[in-house]
Amino acid sequence: MMVSIAARYIMPCVCPSFAPNEDRLFRLLQMAEEFKIDGIIYHVLKGCVIYDFELIRVEKIMKGKNIPVLRIETDYSPEDIEQLRTRVEAFVEMLGTRKQK
Repeated sequence: MMVSIAARYIMPCVCPSFAPNEDRLFRLLQMAEEFKIDGIIYHVLKGCVIYDFELIRVEKIMKGKNIPVLRIETDYSPEDIEQLRTRVEAFVEMLGTRKQK
């Protein structure tokens, strides 16, 4: 019973250290197809090595589906805002160009 209670509170967490990565990747593919996404913005919290390791697998899987991935690494400091804005705007513009073709 304790395992079930712990799983109930831990499993909703999206951190790869708390959830099986295979299930997370499978769910990511499901959502990509279900919502017909054009691209993924993958956020990595600075210093969180686990997300960095997972990113390689996400990029590989999405490349097979022809879905571009933008990696954003930040620690939520205000100094990042303009650089992030520029990168996200360029990514969205690239997605628009791909969609027109």
